[in-house]
This record gives sequence, C-alpha cells and structure tokens, in this order.
Amino acid sequence: MQLLNLMQQPDAIPLIASWHFAEWHQLFPHKTQQDFATDLADCLHGDASAELQLPLPQTWLVLAENGEICGTVSLLLQDMTTNHDLSPWLANVFIAPAFRGQGLGKQVVQAAMAKAAARQIKTLYLFTEDQQQFYARLGWQVLKQEHYEGEWVTIMYWCCQPTS
Repeated sequence: MQLLNLMQQPDAIPLIASWHFAEWHQLFPHKTQQDFATDLADCLHGDASAELQLPLPQTWLVLAENGEICGTVSLLLQDMTTNHDLSPWLANVFIAPAFRGQGLGKQVVQAAMAKAAARQIKTLYLFTEDQQQFYARLGWQVLKQEHYEGEWVTIMYWCCQPTS
C-alpha cells in the first residue's frame, strides 16, 4: 500500500467523488456528486513536496501494489454540519470493495493518524455509523453518539500527542 497526495493525481477526483457519493450520500443528503468533487478539489493547494506545511483539508489516494487507486483517506477541518467546535477530522476512509478484507483500512487509518501526529495535531475526530469496534482497536475512544441526518452516528477521538 502506498499513499499519494491527491494533488499529485487530481484527475482521480471524478472517480473518488463517485465512490464517496455512493458510500456516504445518505449522511450528506444536501450534496450532489459534484459537491463531493468540489470538496475534494479543495484539497488541491500548496506543494505536495512540503506535505507537513500544507493546510487542511488534505486527501490521499490509496494505491494498491499494482499502482491502481483503491481507496482514500482525508484530514479535514470539518466533516459534519454539527460539532463545529471539534477539529480536525479523519474522514473519507474508503477502500474499494474489490480490495477490502486485506487489512488496507487499518493501514490507511494508521498512516493518517501518523500524518496527524507529525503535524502536531493534539486530538483528531471522526464519526462513524457502524465501525466503532474497528476504530477502537486502533486506539480511538467514543466521545458521544448523536442522531445525524437521520442516522445514529458515533463521534470518536484519538489523542495524537501523549499527555504528560
């Protein structure tokens, strides 16, 4: 598995926007597939060679061993229309169905957690409908549950920097 900053392959936006729209449209019913593409395009700023200095949002493509794009992961300033006091967010954790079951999700989340820690982010947040146990095994803790866009979701957090 390799992560490639979306800035290095912006022509992938239509493909991954279609994936994200199909996967999460029910949680963002006010957004069209083009809105998903526009959100991804917001990640196209700066110089990918200076990744730690890049402002958020940032999205990375997950590349399979053969170089095929097989997923995504993002660090966003906001990921919900609520909870604006929480930031930044791990988001867009997506592995294409043909590549699931190979441990890529775990590798991708751990890589994004390392990117957040390298940026000196203190706490990272995410929300999930049904993957609480997966994230808990990676060190995430439940902050709260709430009804969001007609679905029950769990908001979780991970402390990137050890407390002294």
